[in-house]
Amino acid sequence: MNVIDLPDNSVYTVLNAGKVEDGFEQVTSNPAFMTPKASDSDTQVALPRNDVPLETADTSTSGQALARNVDTSKTITANAAINALLASNKTTASIAIEQLSASSNANLAKATLSSVSPVSASMLSAMHQLDNGTGSFSNKAPRVAAGSENSSRVWLQALGHGGKVENDFDNTLKHSTQGLVLGADWRLDQQWHAGVMGGKSQTQLDARQFDGDLDSWHLGAYAVRQDGPLALRLGATYASHEGSSKRRVAFNGFSDRLKGSYDANTQQAFAEAGFNLGSNNVTIEPFAGVGYQRYQREKHTEKGGDAALKVHGQTQDNFSSTFGLRAAKLNTLDNGMRLTPRFSAGWIHIYGELDSETRQQLVKGGKRFDIAGAGLDRDSLSLDAGLDLGLSANHSLGVGVTGEIGTESRSHGVMGQWRMAF
Repeated sequence: MNVIDLPDNSVYTVLNAGKVEDGFEQVTSNPAFMTPKASDSDTQVALPRNDVPLETADTSTSGQALARNVDTSKTITANAAINALLASNKTTASIAIEQLSASSNANLAKATLSSVSPVSASMLSAMHQLDNGTGSFSNKAPRVAAGSENSSRVWLQALGHGGKVENDFDNTLKHSTQGLVLGADWRLDQQWHAGVMGGKSQTQLDARQFDGDLDSWHLGAYAVRQDGPLALRLGATYASHEGSSKRRVAFNGFSDRLKGSYDANTQQAFAEAGFNLGSNNVTIEPFAGVGYQRYQREKHTEKGGDAALKVHGQTQDNFSSTFGLRAAKLNTLDNGMRLTPRFSAGWIHIYGELDSETRQQLVKGGKRFDIAGAGLDRDSLSLDAGLDLGLSANHSLGVGVTGEIGTESRSHGVMGQWRMAF
């Protein structure tokens, strides 16, 4: 005897044999989508498909999209994973649908954008250190622990950043990033500084029955104009990402391990204006900024068995505004070193479409369907606190912690910086 797939007449054949004697009186497995009463003939035993739609077994948007897509006899006949889903009981059917829909793929955009945000923050932090002022403003409210009128500078920042993207059905995607950023800038004239930076980061992704890695390279450029208490800061970054993913699918006797690899890139640009209201060794700066961020992922196909997916490309972009306040106080120590505690808080507002969707299809016998990820936060609070230590006129160290709190996501980070002017 052998178990075969569901034929086009929507009757699930559970066994074929040379001869079936005595018949079957009852079915004890209680499948969710089959009538729990066997029909038998001389050579086979089958369960008829009931009229319960597959999508009723799941409450998530992504799961229902998959269920509607595969709820056809043609798809079920071709795919062993869907056959196992059809034969599932009510307890396991919802879990099976969630595993097959791979909704974590829809959260990759938001997790990637969150992982690269510390690079722009690193660049902006380096620009703040240039706000020594020039001319008549040079002795007012210096915000760096060490600084000079030297024309050139190099800096190095180590980054650690983490957070989570929350979605329905407890599909939380956690991300953790470590990286290094190296930059250099120089004075163009009495008002302008310009600089470039490059970096490398590694991001780990983790969700229920899903894990992945993201290797990223970063490039950027920035410029600062200082006119007395008024500062204008401009910056742009580009990052190239190589991603890999692993998924595990296991339910009702079906098991599959799937691997995927994909290429993606992100771009960010921002402009910020701040006005220093402080004097002497105190900085109080209200600031306002605008930003643009874009994510693009190429299509890719998972390697594995009948649960493998073809994931179509995705592009997402948004504009944002930020309004906030920074404060810092420079303190001169007895040994001549300078210590500067600093703090900033900002309100971030994102414009445009917040939802994140990814189009997928089963490689074997599937049609396209859309899954929904966690949307971007319309409004969020950004916090930054740190301490800079000026070892000499040309060397300084700094450390800072950051956090961003939104309705659907949380992120936090730590940053260490070394600067040398020459």
